[in-house]
Amino acid sequence: MWTRTCLTLLVLTLALGCSSEPSPPKLDLDSDDTQHDTELEADQDLDGTEPELDVADLELEETELEEVDVDLGDTELEVDQELDQVDLEQDGDPPPACPAASMVVEANGHRSTLSVSGSGKSRSFTLNSTQPLRENQPANPRSFGFASDGPWATTGDDYFDALYALALEEVRECSVAAIQDGAFNGGNPLQCPPGGCFETGRKWKYVWTRDTAYAVDLGLALIDPTRARNSLEFKLSTRHNGSDLQIVQDTGSGGSYPISTDRVVWAFGARRLLHFLDGAERANFATRALEAMKNTAEHDRVVAFDPKDGLYRGEQSFLDWREQSYPQYTRNDTVHLGMSKSLSTNAGHHALLSTTASLAQAAGDSAAAARYQGWADELAEAMRQRFWLSEEQLFSTFFSTGLDDAPSRRYDLLGTSLSIIDGVATEQQAEAAVASYPVLSSGPPVMWPQQQEAPIYHNRGIWPFVTAYWLRAARQAGNEEAVVNGARSLWRGAAMNLSNMENFEMVSLLPWVDDGANSGPVINSQRQLWSVAAYLTLVHELVFGLESSDEGIRFRPFLPVELREQWFCSSQQLELNDLPYRGKKVAVRVNLPERRAGHGGVYSIASVSLNGNVIDAMRFVPASELGANPVFEVTLGAPSASAKGIHLVEGHQSGTGLFGPRAPTITGVGVVGGKLQLSWTVDGADLAPVSFTIYRDGERVADGVAGTARSWTDENTNGTSSPSHCYTIEASFAAPTGAPANVSQRALPFCYWGPNYERVMKVPANALQHVGGELVFNHGREHLQNWGDPGHSITVPSIQAKSTGVHFVQVEAGNGAGPINTGITCGVKRVDVYDAVSNDWVGGGYLMMPHLGTWTEWRNSSLVPVELVANRSYRIVLSNDERSVNMSSFKHFETYSGDTGGSIPFNRVNISELKLLSMNAF
Repeated sequence: MWTRTCLTLLVLTLALGCSSEPSPPKLDLDSDDTQHDTELEADQDLDGTEPELDVADLELEETELEEVDVDLGDTELEVDQELDQVDLEQDGDPPPACPAASMVVEANGHRSTLSVSGSGKSRSFTLNSTQPLRENQPANPRSFGFASDGPWATTGDDYFDALYALALEEVRECSVAAIQDGAFNGGNPLQCPPGGCFETGRKWKYVWTRDTAYAVDLGLALIDPTRARNSLEFKLSTRHNGSDLQIVQDTGSGGSYPISTDRVVWAFGARRLLHFLDGAERANFATRALEAMKNTAEHDRVVAFDPKDGLYRGEQSFLDWREQSYPQYTRNDTVHLGMSKSLSTNAGHHALLSTTASLAQAAGDSAAAARYQGWADELAEAMRQRFWLSEEQLFSTFFSTGLDDAPSRRYDLLGTSLSIIDGVATEQQAEAAVASYPVLSSGPPVMWPQQQEAPIYHNRGIWPFVTAYWLRAARQAGNEEAVVNGARSLWRGAAMNLSNMENFEMVSLLPWVDDGANSGPVINSQRQLWSVAAYLTLVHELVFGLESSDEGIRFRPFLPVELREQWFCSSQQLELNDLPYRGKKVAVRVNLPERRAGHGGVYSIASVSLNGNVIDAMRFVPASELGANPVFEVTLGAPSASAKGIHLVEGHQSGTGLFGPRAPTITGVGVVGGKLQLSWTVDGADLAPVSFTIYRDGERVADGVAGTARSWTDENTNGTSSPSHCYTIEASFAAPTGAPANVSQRALPFCYWGPNYERVMKVPANALQHVGGELVFNHGREHLQNWGDPGHSITVPSIQAKSTGVHFVQVEAGNGAGPINTGITCGVKRVDVYDAVSNDWVGGGYLMMPHLGTWTEWRNSSLVPVELVANRSYRIVLSNDERSVNMSSFKHFETYSGDTGGSIPFNRVNISELKLLSMNAF
């Protein structure tokens, strides 16, 4: 037992039986290790011996030894001492002695080694890795150091300092004077404004909306606010006529907007950037940002918002490769992405609305502030209600398509993190989601479960920038274990690859894994901008505790004891110097408490001072109060308990532990024995037996249907008089104890449209009245060709509803303006329905007709719901109004040379028929 007596004997260097614990054994970081903590191993051979204790190691600065009375006859020691912060008698055994600082990291049978020369800011670091590097990049060994005019750190752990210097080095490498992409300006460079731009990575030389926004938010706003501003403003554009400044949606699935609407995540970057801009530069950016965000919010409210459930439509943010993260029926039919509603993109819309409200309030426009904050609050409530899965204690990643109104039982890390960070999740939801999301010892995968027969990229992937957002969310939820898991993942990935990579295979944390047709990550870039920024988040926000607001900055480290033991075991103070903030160079000192045996948890904040004066630790300090050479000093105190835990899934588990089953395919819904019967197939052999869950009209109606079943009868139906029920089905592997089951994607919904499909009324092209376009027969059918310019219209003069209730308007269309996976010319048209007698407007909305890759392909558009009354006649009008625009309408894309819609806007589609779908029997 470690006692006051033993402490005194050590001070007197008398060995009377008290000893320290041996140092911890080194840990194997191979991917199949069952340990979930990947410790930095000591570069020494302990041989089971106990290290000697030196008086200097005891750090007894605050312990006064006032009286020692030694009676050698009775071997008595009496000690009267004052312990200000640490009562060693209560803590039992002393903490293990710190191992010598290691200059080696090992994982997967490979080593990363570090050598250092010089001291302080002048240190030069050289990293060498035996792990195969992706495409042999970067140079190995790699040498770098801190820039003379930039921030630097000294923490007592050279490896930690080196990886921070590496991130700063890669910020400089991503800082360019010109950008280029093969689809813009004929592949020729485009010059950046004075101050430069951030390119997206070694392989990605352009400025992209989401990459830039997330990277600026995670750290680049602090490091180079002018360059960050240039990069964000590059993604703002008026229309060709100079009006309507908006955020642009980059090229994407089905021809981009409104299949994708996550351009709104621009607000995350803008909001953070405003914390670090100053003076006229800040005022000008705030004015321009407010205009663009207001216009974007108003446009999306008309085109992308669904008032039925209060959510916005549009593809997931970042998880935008449909074969990786969506049902396989989206491979050749991206309209479902546009009809889906995703957690991450709705989190972006929430950030846009709340930021717009804040800027409007600052500009003195209280009416606009109330409008947008009201929308933001309503959206947050809708997200909490619609996406939260109470059984799984997780947020669903999306509603997959228009006729499947139940949240998917699948999850994504970015959407979950953003919902927590931006205050959408309740405190209970945040704590539960962080504790329940499946993670591996190598870190948190960006989606769960994984998809079979899909290459490694988003699927089976760990992405550092998403891990950084997870760190923020885990910190906000107070989850120490999740923070440790994510922090080690970022640290190990950078150390082993000599660069902040775009992504990793999730089990091994390798930049490439050979797995036949599923090998990957399929694409992987060094110094990926948002990955570089992710490492800055680890250093600035977690270890040194940087927090920013419009008012100022503060420092509140979130340092788990476990990370201190790994990185800063022998350190008493961590230093961050020359941190730029509104023309100042800020220094931060973090004082670490004495190490104590048997303690986990997170160190508390005992006090914070600025320039020697104690301040309120919660107060944001404005630049005007910092002084000429500001120094923040944070003293950490005894660790506080941090509970919640994590859902750790080991990578060596069977495939059922990591993957979801293959999705079933519905083959029909018909009347059998006076009831509706659903039938389906499952392609290929699965990893293990499954059970099925069946949904009707967005409600779960059957659980645990046997995996051998290929049909199911809905006993709550009444044959041909049943409404137009829409069914879908998913497969589940058996759930491990205490964990949610791994569930497949859902089948494409299948609706019962009556015994002879009579509930789908069709108006062929030759019966459509049209202004613009021409009636032709080619591409396999009769249709209106070259239709959709401003001033064009299509009218159905009179169509009679045969039932009362919800109907959907839809068209069958062709759009060969670009490939299915990219471009800027998704077809967007307005549909309005009027009472044919009274001419009263009944309802309407916007139809999406995405790229199909060729004009010979025909697909259904999205759906616009309207409420109709049986036996009344209605007039339906398709038009090209001021909101019927795609991204080719914006001046930003006048240099687009990848396909249609560059210098001249293009929004034409071919229409072969109009449909009116009744959801009720008649």
